[in-house]
Amino acid sequence: MKILTISNLYPPNAVGGYEVLCFEVMQALARKGYEIAVLTSNYGNKHVDDIPNQRLLRYLTLLAHEENIYLPLNISAARRSEINQKNLQYFEQALKDFYPDIIFIWNLHFFDVSLIESVEHTNIKRVYLLSDNWLINFYNSQFIAKYFSQIVHSPSNYLHTILRSIRNSFATIGRETKMIHGFAIFPSTYMQNLYTDAGFKFEEAKIIYHGVSSLKTATPRIDRENLIAANKLKLLFAGRVVDIKGVHTAIEALALINTALPRLEISLSIVGDTRDQQYLSRLKNLITQLHLEDQVCFSPPIPEQELFSLFQDYDIYLFPSLYEPFSLTLIHALQAGIPTIASTAGGNIEIILDQKTGLLFRQSDAKHLARQVIKLAHNPKLRASLGRQAQTYADQFTFERMIEQVEAHLKYLSESNKSL
Repeated sequence: MKILTISNLYPPNAVGGYEVLCFEVMQALARKGYEIAVLTSNYGNKHVDDIPNQRLLRYLTLLAHEENIYLPLNISAARRSEINQKNLQYFEQALKDFYPDIIFIWNLHFFDVSLIESVEHTNIKRVYLLSDNWLINFYNSQFIAKYFSQIVHSPSNYLHTILRSIRNSFATIGRETKMIHGFAIFPSTYMQNLYTDAGFKFEEAKIIYHGVSSLKTATPRIDRENLIAANKLKLLFAGRVVDIKGVHTAIEALALINTALPRLEISLSIVGDTRDQQYLSRLKNLITQLHLEDQVCFSPPIPEQELFSLFQDYDIYLFPSLYEPFSLTLIHALQAGIPTIASTAGGNIEIILDQKTGLLFRQSDAKHLARQVIKLAHNPKLRASLGRQAQTYADQFTFERMIEQVEAHLKYLSESNKSL
């Protein structure tokens, strides 16, 4: 089977975990004997193109700021049109040169809608792996704008959230459906429901939870009944330092935790990509306002292979996302056995089973997050129990299981008589 994958970014050029996952999936399929071609951008200017059994076509151009992907792009309409036309030409050339059996669409954010429509107009079977809302952005931007303003960025009020969800459900009645002529793979029930609520319909759809490989390390799992150091409580956030990851909620909670646990020396380490300078500035101002300068530190992101060891250096992992399709880092935390507190946003509730594999707190609610941290600080038996159960539960989110299901789905599509 010949698979043409289209992705906006491809390692070593990456922003988050999904680009890395794309690479790992293609690498695994190539090892199984599939012919893989990857049509992607040259954004980031890092090139490692000598990858066994993969044909890398880094020809596309993103509609993104060249120096910082988080900054707005200011170019003329003529230049934008030129970029779009060239991208379409490269796509058509890839089809002619490679002649794929399946087109695997990973993420087309930062491209023009014309590229999606060109993919849709082919008679080649296509699979959309929808690990984000990029497709909704193109065809129902009004829905996603309201969703983020009313749900993702709304003040924390559980009852109001439920009422908004009910109103949104009624609002979908009679709404026009957007038919996508392809097959969808969703990483979580949350993402499938989001696309359904936005009015999307696919030929077929399947949920395949993302998975991670077990990290081989000589670092032992620590005893979670004891804190890392006497009279200290070490809190950790690891992930992209952007607004939707909710780092500000963790900082706000820290101020409340200080008051409740005066006998402990409490620290919060923030490990991750800080290229979003506007948000970083907002966090630093918040830290100053709350007089937390001596308790909060920022560190650069680390390779995935080092996550297990990182988690052994901290007492509690905080995951305060406002929006989260399905987090790979959260699964790594469970594997590592670190007591974890996550928000109720998105796919988090499909990974964290409250009081079993971790604790949940209401999205954006710093007071609730603080209470959960205080609960764990006072309850060593609960910390140990959560760590043990998390390790066992994480076993179902393996990369090997994910690849088996993706491969079975691709084979089904390839052998199916259905036409698009």
